[in-house]
Amino acid sequence: MSAAAGVTHTQSQHKSQSQPKSQSQRKSEARPKSQRVTYRGYTFTIPGTWRVSRLAAHSRSCVRFDRHVLYLGTPGHNQRCPSTVIGTTEALLVQPATGRATAAAAMYPVDRLIAVTTRRIMVTATYSTHRAVVNRILASASLRVPVRGVRAGTPPPNLPGNTPARISATRATLPAGATDFTGKGFDACTAPSVASMQTWLRRSPYRAVGIYIGGSDRACAQPNLTASWVSQQQASGWHFMPIYVGPQASFGEVNSAASQAVSAAKDAVSQARLLGFGPGTPLYYDMEAYPATLNGRVLRFLTAWTREVHTLGFSSGVYSNSLSGIQALVNNYANPAYAMPDVIYDALWNGAADTSDPLLPSSEWAGHQRIHQYQGGQNVTYGGVTINIDKDYLDVQQGVTGGSPQASQAAAQSAGDVDAFFRGRDGKLWHDWYAPGSGWHGPVSMGGRLASQPSAVASVPGNVAVFAKGRNGRLQEASFTPGTNWSALRQLNMGVLGSKPAAVGQANGQIDVFWRGSSDNHLWYAEYRRAHGWGKPQNLGGRLSSAPAPAVSGHGALTVAWRGTNGHLWVIRRSGSSWGQAVDRGMGKLGSAPAVTGLPGGAVDVFWAATSRKGVWHTTYTPGSGWSKAGELSGRLSAGPFAVSAPGKGADVFWKGADGRLWWSASRGGGWQKAAPLGMGTLGSAPFAAGQPSGVVDVFWKGASNHLWRARYSSGSWAGPSSLGGAVS
Repeated sequence: MSAAAGVTHTQSQHKSQSQPKSQSQRKSEARPKSQRVTYRGYTFTIPGTWRVSRLAAHSRSCVRFDRHVLYLGTPGHNQRCPSTVIGTTEALLVQPATGRATAAAAMYPVDRLIAVTTRRIMVTATYSTHRAVVNRILASASLRVPVRGVRAGTPPPNLPGNTPARISATRATLPAGATDFTGKGFDACTAPSVASMQTWLRRSPYRAVGIYIGGSDRACAQPNLTASWVSQQQASGWHFMPIYVGPQASFGEVNSAASQAVSAAKDAVSQARLLGFGPGTPLYYDMEAYPATLNGRVLRFLTAWTREVHTLGFSSGVYSNSLSGIQALVNNYANPAYAMPDVIYDALWNGAADTSDPLLPSSEWAGHQRIHQYQGGQNVTYGGVTINIDKDYLDVQQGVTGGSPQASQAAAQSAGDVDAFFRGRDGKLWHDWYAPGSGWHGPVSMGGRLASQPSAVASVPGNVAVFAKGRNGRLQEASFTPGTNWSALRQLNMGVLGSKPAAVGQANGQIDVFWRGSSDNHLWYAEYRRAHGWGKPQNLGGRLSSAPAPAVSGHGALTVAWRGTNGHLWVIRRSGSSWGQAVDRGMGKLGSAPAVTGLPGGAVDVFWAATSRKGVWHTTYTPGSGWSKAGELSGRLSAGPFAVSAPGKGADVFWKGADGRLWWSASRGGGWQKAAPLGMGTLGSAPFAAGQPSGVVDVFWKGASNHLWRARYSSGSWAGPSSLGGAVS
């Protein structure tokens, strides 16, 4: 036990992880070794020490799987469950089958669960270390006993309509901000009924709710937790903390940390998708308090969890006790051996509704990346509705909005898909693409005759568009919408371009394309809106000696930078519907065209090469503060820089160094990392990149044999280089 700031930290500040031996267990020797129970024509033989709960007579009974109980009937919508219970043992829930149920039996090892369905009953059986006990009970009722488990990532049918055949077709139905919130929230062992949620929305100070979406140690049944329940609560004004309760270190269950974490992450993402949560959603792994001797094992587990969740396109969250899991993460925050979660959920029961903890440095998880569970196991009543809850305070603003915040030849989707384009040596448009689970595909020719490298955007989730200057100087476009094939390249009536086009996209489907005029050197742009199509080209003035570099930041603000005919950095901004005036930011003579990227909080980073090519210079626009003085990042260049943002992480800048290698620097926690070369071989061109909301960044360049090459940054480490083929112009 230790004390800090007048607060006593104890390892008891976590959910109950074991139950004291009950009176019935102490008297077990006086009971028969077995008992027979009949329900809807099926007779189950269960151990004599087990309790039988007939739910029809006890509608508010909590169906909890941490006790040896045979539950008969349909769980009630208003169960009275303790918020502090966690863990599973051998238990069965037998309820009437719904609709036209077909016979099925499956075992889900990741969830330690067996599901059996007949035309009359549905059985959900959990187990801990004695699966054979459950198998014998099922066999005693002449029910099929599965012998082989389904693959990791296939969630059990514990939610209505949740069948493996429907999983792949499930798409996000909730807005990206459904898990963003600043203020009070609560979590309960089982999701409350719709009526209870409505009452608390009117009467309580809470607007966020923690929901237990799955895991081998999720203790309570979830009769209310369906996609329609989540959608209805979101529409009413509730926000969510999706919590996954997998293997617990304190139970001695974490023995193959990496593989167990990967399986848990796949399962959690599948469960989240079924409830309507989309890519970028933070999923919180519940790792209860554990002895410090297990820190290494837990950190390996949480690292693998974070990396796999990121690979699958979601964000990582970790819940733990302040003195165990949270302290271990703090102590290893800068340790490159471990990947840090995007959001921490800190259990410190000090009664303070804030996100402070004496153990947490103010610089860590500082970008709206914290939840504080400040009290637990409380019966709380509003409007006559009592729920046993843990009290939370959230400051989570991950800003997962989709879109393409900077102009690039590659576009990343929040689901993890990446599309990369290049002008081939044959002058045609070529396409490579990456899909999670199946890897890279291509390159494939999309035809056309190009006079520039392309610019690609992702806007509405799943939609991709690519633009290029054609041989005739006109703007060319091709687009992709899920469920269709790529359109053929078509010419847009925007006049003759004087530079390659540069496009950015927003999550609402809006696309803005910019270029230098062919005869006047002015900045021109055209805007696409989903409901109206393409507008006419508009002249924004200015005098450009480079192609423009646009970026999206904040709530759709646009910033465009260029090198002016006087060699200086020029900038024009649009916030809302009107453009400001083009402004000479000075900054001395630029040695290259600028590179720009925008961040969700509204900041904009601009980079350029010094005229001597001896360094990369940058300036930052911060809302409310304006533009910073120019600062220098070390490293010589042989080609101009390229910038990319990863929401919630910061900005990354890449360039081809004077030594021909790929150089990189990144802003993390308010400062810039020292520029360093990456061991990726020799570059044949300047790099370009695309960043995902999860923080994954893919960087591309022309390399050996004129192929398109790629490297990937994920969870603190680089992988690559790898050739994607093709013949880049």
